[in-house]
Amino acid sequence: MAWLSALAGVDAWTVAMILVAAGFYAGALLAAGAVLFRLAFPDLPDPERRAASRTGAIAAWAAIVLAVIEWPLQAGYLGGGNGAAAVDPMLLGMVFEGAQGTQLILAVSGLLLVQAILLDARRLPGLGHGLSLGGVLLVMLAFVQVGHTVDEPRWLLGGLLVLHLLAAAFWIGSLWPLYRLAGHPPGGADAVRILDRFGRVAAFGVGLLVLAGVVLAALLLGGVTPLLTTGYGQFLIGKVLIVALLLLLAASNKWRLVPAFERGEPRAPQRLRRSIAMEIGLVGLVLLVTAILTTVSSPANG
Repeated sequence: MAWLSALAGVDAWTVAMILVAAGFYAGALLAAGAVLFRLAFPDLPDPERRAASRTGAIAAWAAIVLAVIEWPLQAGYLGGGNGAAAVDPMLLGMVFEGAQGTQLILAVSGLLLVQAILLDARRLPGLGHGLSLGGVLLVMLAFVQVGHTVDEPRWLLGGLLVLHLLAAAFWIGSLWPLYRLAGHPPGGADAVRILDRFGRVAAFGVGLLVLAGVVLAALLLGGVTPLLTTGYGQFLIGKVLIVALLLLLAASNKWRLVPAFERGEPRAPQRLRRSIAMEIGLVGLVLLVTAILTTVSSPANG
């Protein structure tokens, strides 16, 4: 199969690049998503509000470290995949002066700014919200500097990717706060209010996520045949199947587990937390497949 061919030539250096890229995606989207979730739900209980902000800040620093690690990894890849090339000043300069360098600058700047959401603990909500939203925008712009969306029509491909990533970030950033809320006593007013409202907000976000992703894939692949015959297309199908499982879990949460939580059923918190934990695991798989798509495969050559 085409996807096996795409993986056949993967060496240890490329595996390291895939894992670091997946970790960077996870940290950057979690950091941005924590800001979006906080702003969408300003009435979070104080413990969850502080926990969401701390989680976003930790994720941001993890993503900054991984973004910096990607720099010598890219240089090493250009030099044949070895440690000597990774520290070669000429190769490091080539990477930094190119699109990867622009991405690094935007990503690090944005990830530093998203942590301004912590300022609201010091009674500076306006400043903190503004700076953190600016950080989210910079992080999104970092993602469109490299990869398959740099082709024409760049503005359309980049815009679709930003919409897709904003929806994904909101979903990813919501999982830990929702997991904590699901640990509250069933029927608790604060938890019920947030969980119920999240279901309504998420319906719009999921629609945006899927719509932007489908249109973006159609533009990149140019038809159904490459979806079935190229490695890129087959990896994309795998990603879509994992997202479908995520949507099934989300639907189960909204229509079955959250109502059970609202009714005060004793086992509802445990079941809801287990479902959210499964979502977290599936999100990790989606990000790993995404890293493979952007590292070892492309729409142009499969």
